[in-house]
Amino acid sequence: MLPQLNNFNWYIDMKLAPNHDITGGQRTQSSCILCLYVKDSMKNSSSNQEERSTQETLQIELSKETLLLVLDNFTRIRDQLNVLAKKAPSS
Repeated sequence: MLPQLNNFNWYIDMKLAPNHDITGGQRTQSSCILCLYVKDSMKNSSSNQEERSTQETLQIELSKETLLLVLDNFTRIRDQLNVLAKKAPSS
């Protein structure tokens, strides 16, 4: 069984990064921290009937550029799903 997303949270993280222009110094660099709370159900190897589930937290740091790319890909997926939903026969 595939892991299941239970919840998620996000926040913006601001860091100081070195500025590599002539002035030197530091600049702020922002990124999005995405926390995914995933439940993974696994069957016990000794018995196919028993299941145990574990809760994991995954943290992903995304730059602004990467976040925009991910959002663009999610938009494409949504559009493709909408096209498929329109083609599916209604019951």
